[in-house]
Amino acid sequence: MKSRKVLALAAAAALSFGVFPHFANAVSDRDIQEKRDAINNIRSKQSAVQEKINDANQEIQKLQSKQKELSEEIKKLDLAVEETSGKIRNLSADIQQTEQDIETLKREIAEVQARIEKRNEILKERVRSLQESGGVISYLEVLLGAQSFSDFIDRMSAVTTIFEADKQIIREQQADKALKEKKEKELTDKLASLQSNLKELEQLKQKLSEQMKQKNQLMAHLKQEEQEHHDKKMALAEEQELLRKQEAAMKYQLQQLMEKKRAEEEAKRRAAARHTYSSGNESAPSENENTPSGSENSSGASSSRDTSNVPPVTSGAFMRPANGPITSGFGYRFGGSDFHPGIDIGKTAAVVPVVAAADGYVFRSYYSSSYGNVIFITHVINGQVYTTVYGHLEARLVGEGQTVRKGQVIGYMGNTGRSTGPHLHFELHRGAWNPAKSNAVNPLNYIN
Repeated sequence: MKSRKVLALAAAAALSFGVFPHFANAVSDRDIQEKRDAINNIRSKQSAVQEKINDANQEIQKLQSKQKELSEEIKKLDLAVEETSGKIRNLSADIQQTEQDIETLKREIAEVQARIEKRNEILKERVRSLQESGGVISYLEVLLGAQSFSDFIDRMSAVTTIFEADKQIIREQQADKALKEKKEKELTDKLASLQSNLKELEQLKQKLSEQMKQKNQLMAHLKQEEQEHHDKKMALAEEQELLRKQEAAMKYQLQQLMEKKRAEEEAKRRAAARHTYSSGNESAPSENENTPSGSENSSGASSSRDTSNVPPVTSGAFMRPANGPITSGFGYRFGGSDFHPGIDIGKTAAVVPVVAAADGYVFRSYYSSSYGNVIFITHVINGQVYTTVYGHLEARLVGEGQTVRKGQVIGYMGNTGRSTGPHLHFELHRGAWNPAKSNAVNPLNYIN
């Protein structure tokens, strides 16, 4: 009975590990070592990613320190601009007052000019009178025409008064002209000085504004660099999480290999012992005895899912993951400016199921900012590790840690994430997935 249980355990193990094609053969030490090497390789990549994350953190700290220094400089510039603006406002007020003074002066000058012109008319009249009477001789005639000494004195006083009046007019005329010139020059110089100072301060303000603009541009550049480093850090964190999940998947597969190998060795040992010491009463168990029922359904999709429009399972290592036309192929596109690491399959029906391209293990099923709803599956085929990626799904039907069969519906085609239209973005990597997509291969070369 004990040998039956051992054989049954071996049979159950063979069935439970049937999701990986190479498990159908006996497990060798080489298979186990390859799996261990793959785990060590992933751990090495995780260490490298962690170093990159640490570097990104250091760069972010440096950029933040530079931003702090620039913020202090910008603060000083703000104060300088504020001071300069205050001086400009004060000078503008002075100029406005000076302009008002000039208007007042213009009115005063107009009054002086009117007096000057009035005097000019008087002086012109005196000149004409002198010309008509013969100038200085007329004064002598006036004096010599006196009838008495008293009359002479009166005439002498009148002539002196007239003469002094003429001299006073001339002095006032000259004084008004000098005053006019002096005031005009004084205010003109003052206005010119204020305008010069205003121009100088406006130039200073413009210079400070340009410096502010330069500093703000530099600050924006530093912020952009910081954001790029944050984005890079997020991408590295996502890569680290994927590597962690891949490592867990590899460990799970390694455990399966080792358990199967132990079951095989135990089965061989028991079979040999049974061959030697078997009694005639014991009979070998049938092939299906004690085999767990429903193992296939445990990894299959729910029976309630929509099974219409599901692509048929084909021979070969991989099958087509969804029905529909290839809308974008693998490789460089858009004139060589963009590398497309997979193929796009267009949506031609209201509901388009997406299936697993091969038997495998779901190590990542989540929403990504770029892929949208995405599923990552690792496969081990003939000792080679492969990774398939199913992006922009409308819905995901399988979760992390779940084994899937070739052709099992895992989700539905959608338009989530950075997608320009409903389609399935399908990637196939010969090895582990990485952000550089360096292991990406053309899926059409692997699909029968």
